[in-house]
Amino acid sequence: MTEISGNQCLIVTPLNEDESVDEESSRRLLDFVIDGGVHGIVVHGSTGEGFLFDTDERKAFADLVIRHVNGRVPVGFCVESAATSISVDLSKYAKKAGADYLFTTAPYRHPYKGTGIFDHFKAINDVTDLPVAIYDGGAGIELGLDLIEQISDQLPQIKYCKIFLEKPEKIAQIWTRSKGRITPWAGHDRLTYLMLCYGAYGMTSAASCVLPRENSEMFSLVKAGRIDQARQIYLSKVCPLNAMAFPNVFDFIAAYKQALCWMGVIKTATVRKPVTPLDAIMQRELHGALKFIGKL
Repeated sequence: MTEISGNQCLIVTPLNEDESVDEESSRRLLDFVIDGGVHGIVVHGSTGEGFLFDTDERKAFADLVIRHVNGRVPVGFCVESAATSISVDLSKYAKKAGADYLFTTAPYRHPYKGTGIFDHFKAINDVTDLPVAIYDGGAGIELGLDLIEQISDQLPQIKYCKIFLEKPEKIAQIWTRSKGRITPWAGHDRLTYLMLCYGAYGMTSAASCVLPRENSEMFSLVKAGRIDQARQIYLSKVCPLNAMAFPNVFDFIAAYKQALCWMGVIKTATVRKPVTPLDAIMQRELHGALKFIGKL
């Protein structure tokens, strides 16, 4: 089984003005982030608005990405859904399509108890031989340490855990409670640097759509123990972007799309409803941040 590590880029899904997938911009974005040094790509996670696409659309976009990446980096396919049956169907499809790993949140909308979450993950675990990354904090659902320990004991395909919580210290807690069987990843763009300092083995990053090289270099520098250089990248490049693009969990998709549009990587900044475009103040401040870090 291939070990998945490094900077896994959570790509946006470029859209035409009618909200259909812009295939040309998608290929250009994939080349941009791969040429920028990302270590992997995640398809149709929250950043990619996968929750707004039907099952056939998600499969089609995964096909597009996997074909164009063509083995240059690993591709993770997000199989999250509120329905276990849909997650299972997408998990089966991912293997056929050639994905390298699966990525999923807990089932969302209803506040499921630990048993329901475990059963959902088990259903995915039982239909795949691909490694699975789970999402701690996705859809506002924190996975308790007792549940993580149970998962690590009984679900061998679950190898990674992305942490989207304001708790960098949970990196070490997951290592300990899973007995090293689940590898924690940094998963919050505003906290990625700190989580890497706390020992995260990998990371997922939406900001890497805009700053692929900077985030990948930051990751590599932390792993090499060159903390001063990593911090310099974080403070001078990554932090100013995310301060404007990720003030909350509502605007970041539109913000990274708008940045990529201004940079000429994708054709439009269109988002799928009910996601909304940036208002005038957000656009002004994001544009200023991109100029400040030298991207415009």
